Amino acid sequence: MSMIQDKKWIPKRVAIIGAARSGLAAASFLRDRGVSVLLSDSMPQEKLASVIKTAGLDGIEFEGGGNSDKVLEAALIICSPGVPSNIPVLSRALAKGIPVWAEIELAWRQSVAPYLALTGSTGKSTTVSLIGSAVAASGRAGVVAGNIGLPLIATAPAIPQSGFITAEISSFQLENIELFRPRVACVLNLMKNHLDRYENEDGYYNAKKLMMKNMAADDVVVFNANDERLCVWADEFASKLRVIMFGAKHERFESVWIEGDEISTNIDKCERVLFLSSDMKIAGRHNAENACAAAAVSIAAGIDDVSVANGITSFTGLPHRLEFVRELDGVGYYNDSKATTAESIDCALKAFTAGVHLIAGGRDKGCDFAGISESVKRHAASVILIGEATDRIELLWKGLTEIHRAASLEEAVSIAKKSASRGQSVVMSPGCSSFDMFKSYEHRGEVFRDAVRKLA
Repeated sequence: MSMIQDKKWIPKRVAIIGAARSGLAAASFLRDRGVSVLLSDSMPQEKLASVIKTAGLDGIEFEGGGNSDKVLEAALIICSPGVPSNIPVLSRALAKGIPVWAEIELAWRQSVAPYLALTGSTGKSTTVSLIGSAVAASGRAGVVAGNIGLPLIATAPAIPQSGFITAEISSFQLENIELFRPRVACVLNLMKNHLDRYENEDGYYNAKKLMMKNMAADDVVVFNANDERLCVWADEFASKLRVIMFGAKHERFESVWIEGDEISTNIDKCERVLFLSSDMKIAGRHNAENACAAAAVSIAAGIDDVSVANGITSFTGLPHRLEFVRELDGVGYYNDSKATTAESIDCALKAFTAGVHLIAGGRDKGCDFAGISESVKRHAASVILIGEATDRIELLWKGLTEIHRAASLEEAVSIAKKSASRGQSVVMSPGCSSFDMFKSYEHRGEVFRDAVRKLA
């Protein structure tokens, strides 16, 4: 199938598979431009009708209960990231020569501002928000969107050419791109994840590598100097792109690194201190490393050092990322619902010296829970498990600390309250996706907050 080279091309009829946020936003964008839209989803017809009404999309054609051959009557298919790329209807579409795009491809084609795109296994939302804060401090127009929860197509086309679109990108979104090309790309880290979707780790990592496939010599890619795979990628891309490393000073490439309390850089052949990690409003070594990545991307995009420092040090954090909820009887309660990998649990545990009562579990994505056993043993006073991953996690962590099971998140909070003593912390850091029990990680976080606030 030949690619559509006309960047602004939109056909008269488009099928959208998946009625989640990005699919609904794409449907709204296209309908408002006179495109005939078919919205196709596996949810029951009545439920889909309700979703469409709530989204203000009355009047568009839709089908629930699966994807029929009506999809193949469109000249273009937009596929939501939650929909696997190998479902039969998409295979038939590609065989017929119908292009299949991710929503980010449509958004990029309709944008005039350059993209600062970031992917990785953990830390993405915090880092793109830090970049967005640096852009805002510089006075440039911008938006932070994508996998963070705000669809790109709903916001990116309105940003002027002088601004920046900071995009959090998942591997799922990268599976169906054609021309998508960021001005600056960043890969934060590569960790075992999403093995419920990919056959093996390499399939997951290679999906992330697609972000750089259309980039050219005047573009910049930022990699983690402490990730062995990404150091190999840096060598691989060095002949094609300008490479900048973050997290440690690299002997070959320009870098942004941490040394003591100082975050420094030698980008543009001038070594200088940018700011102190102790001046940041968000704590933890992992957030200092995220700040290095954000600084590298921002400086590569042309943001001045003062704006980078002011933007990053003034950022106060995001909901559901080690978010303090309340203190009760000397025990702090923290909502880390966005933590959907084992490595995120590791970061949460290490943010506290000891005495963490950890609530974990959910839909298993095949993460390496055994790999964080030492942190569980050292920092967790107890673990309360919920959701589908309970059996596997309990088997891997048995004997490391006291382990409880709970049938609901509310019960887990109750168990944690009974277990915790003054000076300790209750941290909900699931390490799994939310979709076995909740609509989203935000919904899970809201349920946790509500349960904690109701504690007497």
